[in-house]
Amino acid sequence: RAARRAIHGTGFRLAAWEVQAMGQKLRDAVQLPGAGLTAQQQHDLVLAYFDAVGRIDQLSAEIERIYADPGLPDHTSAAAAQQAELDTLRAEQEARRPAVERILEQQVGAVLADLGLATAGYIWPPVRFQFTESPNYLILSPRNRITVEEGVYLDPTLPVAQMEQIEAQLQRELDVSALVDGTGGFSSYPTMVLAYSAPDWVIDTVAHEWLHTYLMFRPLGWHYYDSGGMRTINETVASIVGEEVSRQVMLRFYPDRVRPEAWPRPLSMRRDWLNAPQPDDEFEFGPFMRRTRLEVDRLLAAGEIGQAETFMETQRRALVERGYAIRKLNQAYFAFHGSYAVGSAATDPIGGKLRLLRERSASLDEFVQIVARFDDPGDLDAALADAALPSLSWQHTEPESRLSPVGWLTGETG
Repeated sequence: RAARRAIHGTGFRLAAWEVQAMGQKLRDAVQLPGAGLTAQQQHDLVLAYFDAVGRIDQLSAEIERIYADPGLPDHTSAAAAQQAELDTLRAEQEARRPAVERILEQQVGAVLADLGLATAGYIWPPVRFQFTESPNYLILSPRNRITVEEGVYLDPTLPVAQMEQIEAQLQRELDVSALVDGTGGFSSYPTMVLAYSAPDWVIDTVAHEWLHTYLMFRPLGWHYYDSGGMRTINETVASIVGEEVSRQVMLRFYPDRVRPEAWPRPLSMRRDWLNAPQPDDEFEFGPFMRRTRLEVDRLLAAGEIGQAETFMETQRRALVERGYAIRKLNQAYFAFHGSYAVGSAATDPIGGKLRLLRERSASLDEFVQIVARFDDPGDLDAALADAALPSLSWQHTEPESRLSPVGWLTGETG
């Protein structure tokens, strides 16, 4: 009841979004936007779209700085040129968005087919997505342990002040750790994908979210909500597939934009992480977060809840000083981002085990067919035991090396 009161009127209206998205895709099926373009013209259109996304973000930041400047007597006039360019770019983006979406859908589908992920000769479900603001996600975790106790999708346009109000109310009334966080994709159908200026990141997200729709017809997807372990396996498998598909799409269609450092990508999908500052020589974000998580786990296991929360706030402030705009670092934060078991917030060995299983599989298709049959976390250990290559002794692996060395942003993506 307290949760319902706190989020009243802020829930995400999925049905309304589905109606407009399906309407667009039906129109696209008839009008075939971008169909008359040559391969080079498609390439240029898609990259122009991503470049414009970057310029839109830059202009938006410039306008925010102008309005924040108390020394300017007339903010509207000072920002007039930027606002005019921003309005023009947004109109151009909306006009070419359906064609860009359809081109990317076809390219991702072609790579999925080549990688063996077709069903009876077809990619099913078809790759369909829409560039949009995906919903915010409210995560509730107990204070004495890190786990997603409840999650609710909220309006993506929710102001930060209202997020803070919801979190504070729930923490006060339910004695939980709460966080409203952003997402970069959503496994609706069509799936929702956040427009960002890096094409490899966007294509990765398109493939990641498609894999969730694919698994809806298979045991792994059916059991997504059974436990934290099953949620982690689902998300990590989708991340592995997203990385491989993105790499192949970029190499085939956009070789001039391939960045050697782009994979593995950060598994958390928040725009503010993607816009994080460049790392310096003395600070590494990924190891910092992993050490933080391990210390929090230790304190919570010892029953030192207050000390753990104080420590997390101290660490958050240290990150803010270095330019990382993390609004809240708490149990709910780690519970949410720990679902992606190859990221720096994770201490679960599932990520490393799935990476190992992928290495032992002859192809991405074979890997997906193996994991798609899982209906319990124990199936992962059984699959590794059945693999032909010698197994790793995970129980004797040092904590810092259990997972693949995947950072969030530091040294890996821009």
